[in-house]
Amino acid sequence: MQKSVSKTWLVAGVLGLSAAVFATQALADCDDGQENMVGKAIAAAASAKISSMIPNPGKQMINLDTCDVGGGGLMADFKYNVIGSDGLYWVSGHAKVAGGSVTELKLTSLSSNLAAASAKAGVKLASN
Repeated sequence: MQKSVSKTWLVAGVLGLSAAVFATQALADCDDGQENMVGKAIAAAASAKISSMIPNPGKQMINLDTCDVGGGGLMADFKYNVIGSDGLYWVSGHAKVAGGSVTELKLTSLSSNLAAASAKAGVKLASN
């Protein structure tokens, strides 16, 4: 027994595969210099946004989960950590950087202590 595949399904499969290949090629990974610049820009923007809610902010760290070149800039998913006098605070999100500055910053999740501090201050930080 031989089964035949309709031309419609074959064309749809080829189009789907080519779209997937195109989508993966649309963005390229950042190089080391771009990652460094993106990390510094996001850390500064995130710090400016949340530092007023953290008691005595101290050491900070940023982790870039992704960093891609495309869409007229550099895009990154990140997690920003800062130590306050009463513990670790963190925020994660997505940012777009162009010309060394953050042009878009979307915070998607917060540590529970930062969520409580922002609620107490009446400031909505995360937009999930």
